[in-house]
Amino acid sequence: MAALESVRVLELASVLAGPLAATALAERGAHVTKVERPPSGDVTRSWKGANEDPELDISAYYEAANGAKQLEWMDLGSDKGQEWLEKQLASHDVLIENFKSADLEKFNLQPHAVATRHPHLIRVRLVGFNNAPDRLAYDAVVQAETGFMHMNGETNGPPLRMPVALMDVLASHQIRLAALEGLLDRSQGGTGFFAEVSLAGSGVTALVNQGTNWLVAENSPQRNSGLHPNIAPYGDVLFCKNGHLVLAIGNSRQFEGLCNVLQCLELLTDPRFGSNQLRVTHREELMKTLNYASASWEKIPLELALRGAGAPAGVVRTIQEVLDPNGPNTEWIQTNPSGSKRPAAIAYRVQHFGDNPR
Repeated sequence: MAALESVRVLELASVLAGPLAATALAERGAHVTKVERPPSGDVTRSWKGANEDPELDISAYYEAANGAKQLEWMDLGSDKGQEWLEKQLASHDVLIENFKSADLEKFNLQPHAVATRHPHLIRVRLVGFNNAPDRLAYDAVVQAETGFMHMNGETNGPPLRMPVALMDVLASHQIRLAALEGLLDRSQGGTGFFAEVSLAGSGVTALVNQGTNWLVAENSPQRNSGLHPNIAPYGDVLFCKNGHLVLAIGNSRQFEGLCNVLQCLELLTDPRFGSNQLRVTHREELMKTLNYASASWEKIPLELALRGAGAPAGVVRTIQEVLDPNGPNTEWIQTNPSGSKRPAAIAYRVQHFGDNPR
């Protein structure tokens, strides 16, 4: 029996963060009811790529965030919708929503009022910005406002948006954690649990070392073509005969393994590269030598050789290669009720080694 099998989730959310969080809970056994307003439903149904079937009422984007859910078409602003909603609030454990403030009043969903009527309910609300909850906050806007675009791109190029809706994905994880915290709080006697997750807050908390580089040492991260500001060669790309590898060399032992494989032993005695900090300082000269040596290799044999030498590196793969049905990642691909495939929302395995496995 899945751990969340007894949990009922009401999803009044659209686009990506909220639906993806509910899908993750569904993958762990929760019963999820997704509500869409007729006739158009979730806006992502219309977000179709150039080669998608225009006659279908779903898109690949919609399928990415919506798995095994019970779908209800309901206008929550109608008398019928209000009556239906009250019954659902009473019978569900978790509510996930991302309405504008004006809609909360329209749908009788003000946080304190709902907690008074349904104290058992764990409610997680998604907003764009905590200090401006009604501001429209699509992912690209939040990437810009939380520093990610400023850091991302070529050294002398313009700021670039990450190629996935990263702020939504990060917020999705915050929503899941808040829902689970609410369930734990209720199991200990708590009532009226309400959590507000923001896209902007999710972005700021994900700045991690880039944030502390400024807070601790006032080093402001700049665009540097994806290179790691604290480690070298890390994020640096090796050019091979048939593609690319990315390096993730985190210490001197690993650097020695890299130099041995590429037969660049002179780098080990060069004072410019004698420590990680020196390699960060002299990164450009270092990579010229390494790329000259890697040019005669094919990418997969080189990755295997580096792996054997304890020098972390990865083949730069296309999405087609990553999601190859015969490849190593098949366990992280889910099948939707429609029969379409999508990346899983949960990426961990559970085993029970105790005396009472579920």
